[in-house]
Amino acid sequence: MVLLDMTMRVDPHVPVFYLDTGLLFDEVRALTARARERYGIDPIAMTPAQSLDEQAERYGAALWERDPDLCCALRKVEPYRAFMRGYAAWLTGIRRTQSAVRREVAPMSVDDDGITKVSPLFDWTDDDIEQYVAAYDVPVNALHAQGYPGVGCVPCTRAVAPGEDARARRWVAKTECGLHVRTAAAR
Repeated sequence: MVLLDMTMRVDPHVPVFYLDTGLLFDEVRALTARARERYGIDPIAMTPAQSLDEQAERYGAALWERDPDLCCALRKVEPYRAFMRGYAAWLTGIRRTQSAVRREVAPMSVDDDGITKVSPLFDWTDDDIEQYVAAYDVPVNALHAQGYPGVGCVPCTRAVAPGEDARARRWVAKTECGLHVRTAAAR
């Protein structure tokens, strides 16, 4: 939301998309509605090619429990790729302090599809984020106050216990969905 706020201050006509996996928390939908109202935007919901029922029919129920990589590929990575076919670059809010996997995040990188990923907040700390949110009254997900430092799909996200790593709240056997792991630093 900090990146969205900054972007809207620079150019309120930048296309904004989000991944609607069909498994979002109600709080995510509420935040999307608040962002729509606050910034006067109509965020583009990118949805999977298959509904949850179609996915269950093809792969079985609760795919996220048996094959979370495939579930994320179908519900997140493929819709992202479909949207990005029309663009050469995108802005992302990932930061080095979010996880061990992200500690090497570069300010710019290029993925295997040749799409440039710009991460302007790559070196921001949690304190930097909190200060910006307070200074500009940025809307945030209500789940953050309930122990969710980040929010993904309902079946794969839980609150984090005090002292626990922030990414521990996500999948049992992985820490990334696939959107931020297939990149090389920009040359």
